[in-house]
This record gives sequence, C-alpha cells and structure tokens, in this order.
Amino acid sequence: MTVNNLDKSEHTAIANMSLKQRSLGKLLKLALAGLTKLNRSRRKKLVKNIGKTILYFAKKTQLRAIKNISNAMPELSIKEATDLAFDAYGNCAYGVAESFWLTEVEPDIFCDEDTLRILQSGQGACIATMHLGCYEAVPLAVAKFAKQSVTLTNIPKFLADSMDFYSGVNITAINKNASNAFSELLKESGSNAYISLHCDLYANQAEVTFFGQETKAPAGIALLAKMSKKPLLLAYAIYQGDGQVQVFFETLYVNPNMTGQEASDQSNKREKVQITEPTVEQIMSNIYQRFEQIIRQYPNQWYWSYNRWKN
Repeated sequence: MTVNNLDKSEHTAIANMSLKQRSLGKLLKLALAGLTKLNRSRRKKLVKNIGKTILYFAKKTQLRAIKNISNAMPELSIKEATDLAFDAYGNCAYGVAESFWLTEVEPDIFCDEDTLRILQSGQGACIATMHLGCYEAVPLAVAKFAKQSVTLTNIPKFLADSMDFYSGVNITAINKNASNAFSELLKESGSNAYISLHCDLYANQAEVTFFGQETKAPAGIALLAKMSKKPLLLAYAIYQGDGQVQVFFETLYVNPNMTGQEASDQSNKREKVQITEPTVEQIMSNIYQRFEQIIRQYPNQWYWSYNRWKN
C-alpha cells in the first residue's frame, strides 16, 4: 500500500494498537485465506449469505434500509422493500469483501471516446463514484489507464498496515480520517493524479435533492475539481449475473478555465463545457441526479442502510 505522510497521532495509534485489534487483524487474515481458496462463485455465495445474516441480527440497520427503500420507491410493498434490503446488503457485503483480493478482479471498462481521451491523457481528473457493486473497482479500473490512481480509504489502520490491499494493483490510498486528507488529495491532483471519491454519503456540505427528498451531500469532489481545474468524471461499478465486474465512466464537466493543450484538446467539445462555471452545489446536484438514475437501474447493488436522509 502506498504510504502517505503520517502525523504523530497516527504513529502513536499504530504503536498503541490494542490486543483486541491485533487479534481481530489475525482473525480476518485467516478468514480471507480461507475465502481465497474458494472459487469466485462459491466465495460470492458465502459472503452474501454472511451479509444477509448480519443484517438479520442488526435490527436498526435493517429497519433503516427498509425505511430508506420505502421512502425512495414508495411503489414497493413492505415485503418487496424488505427482500430488496437483504439482497442489496448481501451484494454490498461482497462488494466490500472484494477489496481484500483486488488482484483477482479484472473489470470490463466502458466509456465514450471523449472520456477515454481524458483517462489516457495523463493530465488527471476528479471522479465521483458511489457504494455500488464492487466498491474499489473504479480506482482499480483507473489504474489500468493511469499511473496515479488515488482514493480515500477508511480501512482501520491496524488492518491496512498488516494486509496490503492497494499497492498490488497500483492504487494510492489516503486515510480519509487523517486531518490532512483533503490537502493530500489536492497535492495528488496537482501531480495529475486521477482521484476517485465515494460521494453518496451524507455530509453537511452541499444541499441536494435525492429521490425527491431534500438532503445534504459531501462536496469534496466538486471542490477538488474546481480548485485543481481538472475534468470531473462520474464512474460506477456493477456486477453481472456471472459475477463479472463492469465499470462505466462518464464525463460530467470540463473546466472552462483550462489553458494550453488541455483547452486545445477540448476545443471541439462545446457540449461538455459550461459557459458559466457551475457552483459546487450545482455540480453536486447534477451528480446526485445521475446517482439516482443509476440506483433505480441497479437497486439491489447499492448500499441502502446508511443514514442519508437526516433531518
């Protein structure tokens, strides 16, 4: 795993790692060793069943998921919403688990010619993604095109240090809980990195409408794109019925203030360039409109249990 500069508190946390954390790390390593001996089909079935079992006993999480689904899609009956909650939770459990064996994941990648040109340019981009399908498939797919694929991770430090999740697939992972996480992202962007951030969590930063309800969203990816003057893409990963991962990239916004070769490359793409630069909230609103369309298409692959519609 690519290691960024750690502050003193992080070093202290690692040094003071509890016996419980170390034991948990060893237990997880043993479990992963057992899972990786199974073929992907059996592995997926087992992990999905584990996820559904966890949701069965996690009553608050279960009720929140059902409530979110019912509010987002009121046309569903309670039974349909409940079945969808369990199916989605099982799929998401597998989407998370695949982060532990990314070297085995070979996604099929889809995008139009303009977006492909951005991914292959080496000039960097900011990429809004979501908790859908295989969670780390987007930065994994980016790494197929670019030398610098960067993302945030919230994997506990005691696990990330003992198990190498990202470096084997050329992804740089920055601890999202670090006090300097955004400045690290901005620095990476200045080095023409391609930065993928999950943007479908609740955060008190930008007002958006999501499934017809007012809520708030994180604005980091929009701020990053505006400050770095990099193109803004949207990407998402889904599982096919046979377990194959597909990753889709779209161009949302090309900064009108780009200069030099970047501006020349985009001179014939007026439809993607906004004459008036949109605000952060306008950008996030567009992202959430697209997120909603994608989720409606693949509702059983999105994580419904997060508290996204806080009052």
